[in-house]
Amino acid sequence: MLTIGGVLPALKDEIPIGTSGPSMYVCQGWNGCDANGDSSYHYGAHQWKSYWRMSPGDECTNYAAFVEATVYHVKQPRFLLGNGGQWAATAAAHGIVVNGRPSVGAVAEWDAGAPGIGGYGHVAVVEEVGPRGSYIVVSQQDMADAADNYDWTRISARSAANLWQQWPSHFIHFAIPTRANVGYFNPQSEMVSLRDSQTHGPVNYTGQLPISAGTRVLPLIGDWRGTGLDGVGFYTPKYGTFHLLSALKTKKGMANLTFSFGPHYVTPLVGDWTGSGRDGVGYYSPRKGTFTLRYGRPDVTFKFGQPGMIPLVGDWTGGRKDDIGYYNPGKGTFTLRNGLASGPVYRSFRFGPPHMIPVVGNWNVGAGDGVGYYDPATGTFYLRTSLSKGSANEIIRFGPPRMVPLTGDWFGELSTGLAWRPLSSPRRSRRSRRQA
Repeated sequence: MLTIGGVLPALKDEIPIGTSGPSMYVCQGWNGCDANGDSSYHYGAHQWKSYWRMSPGDECTNYAAFVEATVYHVKQPRFLLGNGGQWAATAAAHGIVVNGRPSVGAVAEWDAGAPGIGGYGHVAVVEEVGPRGSYIVVSQQDMADAADNYDWTRISARSAANLWQQWPSHFIHFAIPTRANVGYFNPQSEMVSLRDSQTHGPVNYTGQLPISAGTRVLPLIGDWRGTGLDGVGFYTPKYGTFHLLSALKTKKGMANLTFSFGPHYVTPLVGDWTGSGRDGVGYYSPRKGTFTLRYGRPDVTFKFGQPGMIPLVGDWTGGRKDDIGYYNPGKGTFTLRNGLASGPVYRSFRFGPPHMIPVVGNWNVGAGDGVGYYDPATGTFYLRTSLSKGSANEIIRFGPPRMVPLTGDWFGELSTGLAWRPLSSPRRSRRSRRQA
């Protein structure tokens, strides 16, 4: 979409602006936001490095480029974006999606001369989106009252023209690669909560599993439809039943898929056993140490490792289909097999202390999956991209302690049958700001 004179055309899908309350600080300052659970992404330690050829330091443009590059792994544009107020027109002229609809990870842009904005314009990063786009929370540099000029601010979509901070002029949607992010399941509330990045911060989506009260279930994450994005399901150990939400496409829309597979009280497995891009299911028998996978005829059963382990599923080699492995909780070791049959070990290494909860995912947009562990005592994820011993590449505290950890590629779309909403309740902000 080309623009004339650097001005974007009117956008039909803009959210209407009316009258509502003022914007509000969520947190202020790098340290203050980190302590509040809203990450500064350690910009203070990186501010004097230029990102996307922006001016380093206390600059909104360099901060937005820093977050897009390091948090969301967006490739550096081949063109110069200019001052903050030029980003939208420049990005649109080069084919980047620019519109009036916010999304997590998008860049919010204020044109030069917008209410309360100077002659160079301004950019920030969208951290939350309220129900039906009713509000956003942005993180931003060079706009706050704090000594380091950093804050997270909640902005109403219908704020009056004389209130600070105004709704952005545009939202810029750079292409964000899919990779595994983090989430958790709360067995008491039966709620699934997901975050759209590998950072500590607010819940981006939450939804309740459709299960009967008091029924013990295990959450499942998998790409049921082959869309490249993961959905949610659950397994009922008492009945040996899999429930895959929105897994079937019908004339009336998406339907859930429910079926029994295997004996009761085994450990459910989810993986792409054939490389088709669509996940199937299986189970692990802790008593026997055997894996049983549903693909082809008959089902495939084999033994790998000693009984009583925690099974793992992942694409260890980047070959597009999943393999298996196990985690030894007593030793804190990961043992991986390249293949869906009994045979030799592919990799074996220790990562983290014993008695953690193992997780698997493509953490760094790489060719294969990495491993990690979740510390239930603190609610912290420790992720490692290499299949070897060493330190964690990412450490993310997300959610309360003693949850069931979840990982998956759900960024930007939730292909499940849950009634997802951005937040279970509006976040409380610290202080309102009014334009003088």
